[in-house]
Amino acid sequence: MLEYTTNINFDKVFQISNHIFYLKDSWEYHTLQKYIQSLESFFQQSKTTDQVVFDFSDLHRIDSSGIILLIRYIHLFENSNIEVKIQNISQKHQHMLELYTQNYTHKDYAKTTVKPNPIYTLGKETSSYFHATQNFLTFIGRIFVMFLYSLRHPSKIRLKATIAQMDIAAIHILPIIGLSLFLVGFVTAYQGAEQLGRFGASIIVIEMSTMSMFREIAPFLAAVIVAGRSASSFTAQIGTMKITEEISAMKTMGFEVDHFLFIPRILALVIVMPLIVFFADMAAMLGEMVVIKLHLGIPFTQFIDRIYEYMEIRHILLGLLKAPLFGFLIAIIGCYRGLQVQKGTDIGRYTTKAVVDAIFWLIIINALISLLSIELGF
Repeated sequence: MLEYTTNINFDKVFQISNHIFYLKDSWEYHTLQKYIQSLESFFQQSKTTDQVVFDFSDLHRIDSSGIILLIRYIHLFENSNIEVKIQNISQKHQHMLELYTQNYTHKDYAKTTVKPNPIYTLGKETSSYFHATQNFLTFIGRIFVMFLYSLRHPSKIRLKATIAQMDIAAIHILPIIGLSLFLVGFVTAYQGAEQLGRFGASIIVIEMSTMSMFREIAPFLAAVIVAGRSASSFTAQIGTMKITEEISAMKTMGFEVDHFLFIPRILALVIVMPLIVFFADMAAMLGEMVVIKLHLGIPFTQFIDRIYEYMEIRHILLGLLKAPLFGFLIAIIGCYRGLQVQKGTDIGRYTTKAVVDAIFWLIIINALISLLSIELGF
C-alpha cells in the first residue's frame, strides 16, 4: 500500500542513506529518458532496505507517461517487499497517481524457448483443416443447389454475364492451349515412335498416342491451363469486390450474391470446357500427324484412316465427359478463395492458393475417373 505524507521536511538532495527519491522539474514524455536511468539506479541501490520514499515537493509537471513510469517502479518495490511512501504530493498529482494506480496493468513480454506441445500442434492443425473443409463443403453445397436451380429456371440465368465470362475463360486462352497441346502431341508421338521402332512396331504409335491424348493428356493439360488463368482471375475479381465492399453493397440492396457473381462464372466454365478439351484434342492430334509424317513418312490420309479404323469413340467421349466436372471444380475453387480475401495483401496469397488447389484437385479427380473408367471397361 502507498502511504502519503505532506508535512515531512527533507534536504533537497538525493539521500541514499534515507532511500529518498526526489521528483524534480518536469516528468513528461519527452523528458523521461534521463529519469528512467535514475529510477533504475535507485531501485538497484534500495533493494536491501525496508522502506523507500518518493518526494514530490519539487515536481512542477507530470503527464500520464511519467505517472505510469513511477507506478511501474512502485510496483517493483512492493513486489520486493519494500514499503513505499509518497510525501509532499499535491492534491492534483495525488488524484492522478490514485487513478492510474487503480487502472494500471503491466505484462512483461519475454521471449520463450519452450517448444509447443506436438500433440497440441497436431490437434490445432487438424481442427483448422476440419473447419476449412467443412466451410468449403458448405459452400459447394450452396452453390450446387443454386446451380441446379438455375438449370431448372433458365430464364433467371444472367446470360450476358455468362457469355462475358465464357469470352474471358475460353476465347483468349485458345492460342495458348493450341500451341501447348500441339507441342505435347508432337513430342509424345515422337518419343513413342522412337521406342516402338526398336521392336519394329512404329505404326502402333498412332493408336497409342492418340488414345492416351484423348483420354488423359489433352483434357488434363487443358484444364490445368484454364485453372492457371480462370481460377486466379475469379479469385482476384471477387477478392477485389470484397475489399471494395461491392459484395456487401449487393447484399444490402437485396441481391443474391451466389446467383449474380458465382453462377455465371461456373456456368461459363462448365459450358466452354468441353469445347476447350475438343480443341485441345484436335491440336494434339495435329502435332501427332506432323511428327508421324516427318519421322515415319506416313501421309495424313493414312493417319486419319487408322484413327477411324482402330480408335473407338469412347476414348474421346471420356475426355469430353471429364471437362464439365473440371470446369465446375476450377470455377468453384476460384470463387471460394476470392471470398476468403480480407485485405489487399490477401489477393496475391489467395490467388496462388486458388491455382494450386485447383491443380491439386484436378489431379485427384482425373486419377479417380481414370481408375473408375478402367474398372467399368469404358
